[in-house]
Amino acid sequence: MRNGIKTLLLFFTLSTLWGCSRLPSISSKGRLNTIAFYNTGNLFDAKDDPKTADDAFTPTGDMAWTEERYQTKVKQIAQVISGIGGEGGPAVVGLSEIENKQVLEDLVATSSLRRYNFGIIHYDMPDAQGLDVALLYQPKHFKPTHTETIKIDFEDKGFSSRDILQVKGELRGELVTIYVVHWPEPSRTRAGKVNDSRLRSAAAALRKKINEQQVADENMKVIVLGDFETEPAAPVMQEVLKATGRPNPYYKEELFNTLYLPHVNGQGSYANRGDMQMPDQILISKSLLNGNTGLQYVRGSAAIYDPEDIKFLFGRYRDTPIRTYSGNLYIGGYSDHFPVYIQVRKER
Repeated sequence: MRNGIKTLLLFFTLSTLWGCSRLPSISSKGRLNTIAFYNTGNLFDAKDDPKTADDAFTPTGDMAWTEERYQTKVKQIAQVISGIGGEGGPAVVGLSEIENKQVLEDLVATSSLRRYNFGIIHYDMPDAQGLDVALLYQPKHFKPTHTETIKIDFEDKGFSSRDILQVKGELRGELVTIYVVHWPEPSRTRAGKVNDSRLRSAAAALRKKINEQQVADENMKVIVLGDFETEPAAPVMQEVLKATGRPNPYYKEELFNTLYLPHVNGQGSYANRGDMQMPDQILISKSLLNGNTGLQYVRGSAAIYDPEDIKFLFGRYRDTPIRTYSGNLYIGGYSDHFPVYIQVRKER
C-alpha cells in the first residue's frame, strides 16, 4: 500500500511538472519582483491592550514579554524580511500575527528595512487576541488604489476571527488585487475530530469576492497571500476556494497554488511535532500564467525562505524554524513559520 501511494505521488509530481513545461515560456528579460508572505509568530508589543486577550504577552504575563524581548523580535523579523528576494527585498510582503499598526511602524523603521521606505496597510480586526494581517509594500514598485477588509460570517455563534484584507493597486504599472488572509484554526468535535466549518466559511467569503472580480474581468490578476491553517491538498482549498496545483491556464476560474508542488515534494513552512507542513501558501489567478504580455508569474520561483540563521541546524529540530518560545520557555528565535515567496516579471 505504501509503495502504491509513493508511486501515485511520483506520478502526480511528474504530471504537474509536465504541465508546467507546456506553459508558454517566460523570457529572461524584465526585472523580477518578489512577493512574499510571513507569519511572524505572535508579534505583540509589550503593552497591555484592555480590549484584547494579550495579557500573556506583557512583562507580568505568562510569557514575561518585555520591551527588550519585543525590540529583539522586531529586529529579527525585519532582518528576515530584508533578505527575501535578494538585495532589493520584497516588493510586497503580507504579514500575519501582527498586534497593531505601531508594531508595523517599529518594523519598517529598523535599520534592516528603513532603506526600502515600506508603506503600511493595516486595519484593526476582530481577533480575540488582537492579532491582525497587514501588507507592506515598496512604493516604487506597488501603488495601492483601494483597500478594504472583508468580514467572514462563521456558523459558530459569537465566534469571530481576522478579516480578509483586500488591496487593489498597480504592480509595475499593472492592476492587481492582493488578498492577505490568516484563517482560524479548525475546531474539534466532542469526539476529537477536526471540524473544518470555520475554514469553509473563510474560503467561501474569499471565493465570493474573487468570483465577483472574474465575472467583471476574467483576466483580472489576483494574488492571495496567507496562512490557511490547512495544507494545499485539503478539500476546503480545492473544492471551496478552487485553488489547485493545476497550472493549466485553460481553467480560468481556478487559482494556481504555487506551493502545491513543493508541498508534494515534502517541503513545509511550519513544523508540527516534527512534521513539516505547508499552511503558508501563495495563490495566483491563471491570468498570471497565460504567457501573455504584462505581469506574469515566473515558473518555479515559488519557494520557502529558510536561511541557516533562522532554523535549527542540528539535533531533534534540525531544519525547523527557531521560534520565539517553546511553550512558555523563551528561546529568542524569530518565528515558528518560515516565509514563502514567489517572483513575477513584466513581459513585453
